Amino acid sequence: MIATVARPRRNALEGAWEAASAVENAYRLATRAGAGHTVHLVIALRDTNVATHAGDLSGARRALSRAVSHQGRADTDAEVPKWAQFVGPFEVDYATADMYVRAEQPKQAVPFLRAAVRGIGGDLARNGVSYRVKLAGVLLAAGEVDEACAEMGAALDAFGGIASPRLLGKIRGFQRAAAGIDSIAARECGERIRGTIRGGTT
Repeated sequence: MIATVARPRRNALEGAWEAASAVENAYRLATRAGAGHTVHLVIALRDTNVATHAGDLSGARRALSRAVSHQGRADTDAEVPKWAQFVGPFEVDYATADMYVRAEQPKQAVPFLRAAVRGIGGDLARNGVSYRVKLAGVLLAAGEVDEACAEMGAALDAFGGIASPRLLGKIRGFQRAAAGIDSIAARECGERIRGTIRGGTT
């Protein structure tokens, strides 16, 4: 028990190594089990995420290429495990956008995020709002202030009843970024966010 408490926290490098190792293991298991394209799509998307957040953008592109290939053949799967049934083209679009955001190319990320927002199902309400908040932030980074604030407004319209500290943190992050912009739309958006948070919709 003492050893567990005293154990130092893992650093980011160790966490990235463990995530990459888990992805490699998943590939091996899926191949051994003869898993279908949908399962391989999920793994390729995880691989993309690991590479993106490790700053390995060429690795992320390779993993995305595999994901797109598996997505295109997913409808040939005779059976899909329940845990993999959520995945769809919107996840590929989101992963592509995330890669461009990491590469500090927000303008290139915008069309993929728009596609992800359009493509996500209504039964994934919290994810849908989260996608919109991310799109708003990327639009803001791309200098599209009015569009960013309109997108954030749409996210706030759908925000009621979703209790998610992480999502609230993303909304506040947008609020901080918008506060530094001298724009009527940005000021009004900031006021709307403050009102939403004060209104207890979280």
